Amino acid sequence: MDYDLKFVGLQKLAQSFTDGIADDKYYLWVPDWLQDAVDKEYLVLVNIGDRINKEFQIVYQFKADYVRNKCSFAISRDGKTVVAGYAAKKGIICYDCESGKVLWNNPKIKKIEKVRFNNFEPDIIEVLSDKLEFTYLDKQTGQVLEDEQVKKVRQVINWMRASKNGRYLLTADTLSSKDKANYTIYDTENGSVMGRFVAQSQVNEKTFDITDDGEFAVASAYQRLGISLIKVSTGEVLWTQKKTKKIHKVYFDKAEEKVVVCCRYDGIYFLNIESGEIETWESGEKMHLNAYGEDVLFPEKKIVRIGEHCIESPGFSWFSAIGTKEGVLLQPAGEGGLMLYDRDGRLLWNNKELFGTVVYQEDADRICVLNGEEHIEKLTIASAIDGQIITSVEIPEYACAFIHNNKTLICNTGKMYDVSKDCIKEIEEPFEFVVR
Repeated sequence: MDYDLKFVGLQKLAQSFTDGIADDKYYLWVPDWLQDAVDKEYLVLVNIGDRINKEFQIVYQFKADYVRNKCSFAISRDGKTVVAGYAAKKGIICYDCESGKVLWNNPKIKKIEKVRFNNFEPDIIEVLSDKLEFTYLDKQTGQVLEDEQVKKVRQVINWMRASKNGRYLLTADTLSSKDKANYTIYDTENGSVMGRFVAQSQVNEKTFDITDDGEFAVASAYQRLGISLIKVSTGEVLWTQKKTKKIHKVYFDKAEEKVVVCCRYDGIYFLNIESGEIETWESGEKMHLNAYGEDVLFPEKKIVRIGEHCIESPGFSWFSAIGTKEGVLLQPAGEGGLMLYDRDGRLLWNNKELFGTVVYQEDADRICVLNGEEHIEKLTIASAIDGQIITSVEIPEYACAFIHNNKTLICNTGKMYDVSKDCIKEIEEPFEFVVR
């Protein structure tokens, strides 16, 4: 039977692009997914195109049970195995894609929210319950892993954000459609886990932050769940503020005495760190803290204000701002690159090759820029004085953060890169992200 594959991307049940890993090869699809039936035709497809221009071919076909809106599916990265998790009685079922045979069934696993294959260990299946708790299964047998085995499982990470001093790393794993994420805090100096908790998430690295002492974290959601302050060591929610809506950026202020909340179309809120109460409000789209002068405010999309000076963006709108000893680095969205303005609002330089996540190294007066495209990151070191590029390399990584006072780039695979000198060098010993 011939199938029209043009709707696969919208109707897929699962794909081997798992959380935080750039693999977009195999898809699981049911052509007649809108029709309720006991058995349905499952298709395993391979994408022979790329992530933008997908082109599918059918690899395997098999029939199996299907319950619309009550199943969670995952397909292995080699496209040979599918697991289905049912919210009700059937538990977890594992299928061989070539033959359609049931390899095993574990009916003891109940109230399943999500199933997936671990990114780093292809023989480990992760099952998320409706209470947002993980169970780890052996892919070959379906049996629950022993505690000692679980300790060796590597954590799936979607987003990371480091404290301002770069010592503590707050990682987030997107869990489900419930607007929640699983957070883990690591001490990057000794590799220890400082704490874990589940909290709201808008799912990007700008919507959570951690203090420089690693004691407190904030997590926010775009709309209904607001923002919460969490004690890292216990996971206790100290307060939640739901009056702030459409949150797209949060952080602790310079002295870490307030929480700054930037809300799209609704201005900037300053919350008391002890109570969560709103102390002050200022109109504007975004605010960027500046350790070397006055803070940078975006009162309108195309206007940035540095003290009394206003600068209009040459692009669609201003994207970000970072203070340096010479002035303020600004990024306009669209064309324009990275631009350095002095404190009087005069343009000192503009390099259109620099765009992305930017950090500043004060001692060397340099900047590091990470620009991702199709999950191939370009890492660049440039002079903050004149904007000239010193060196640049491509790294096949995803979900990165700068730590150790912006001298090290860490990726969700555990790979680290030394960016403290005029060359970029991979650090031999990777960082160990673990689930426990």
